[in-house]
Amino acid sequence: MNKTWRIMQELKDVYKQVELSYEIEELKGEGESVLVSLPMKSPRFLIKTVRVIPTKETNMELHILDSAVKAKSQILYFNTAEYSTGNYIDGIYDNVDIPYEDKDGTSHFHFEIINPGSVPSGFTVEVTGLTVR
Repeated sequence: MNKTWRIMQELKDVYKQVELSYEIEELKGEGESVLVSLPMKSPRFLIKTVRVIPTKETNMELHILDSAVKAKSQILYFNTAEYSTGNYIDGIYDNVDIPYEDKDGTSHFHFEIINPGSVPSGFTVEVTGLTVR
């Protein structure tokens, strides 16, 4: 029992749950975008789910980047409204298994959200995952 317990505790320390959430009050539309960097405890994790919820009915695009400098960053994940659940209130919800590593060394999670529609809207971005060694 002690050996099993010790292994379970070690796995708990390795695979800690990561939950990131950020609210954007309003993007006017017509391609307006915002680049966001959220602090993390670990510079890398495995992204499991991505969700974007708009406050009004509009299209949206989400780019997950590996660096805060857009010109030097690589897009690790790209999603548009075509993957929407069909109800704008539910927004985009995607199950993914994408390893994320912050390449600029700041231990931040970087993403860009774009409102290509004509309706101004706010957005809530939620990302969950597991830490990795």
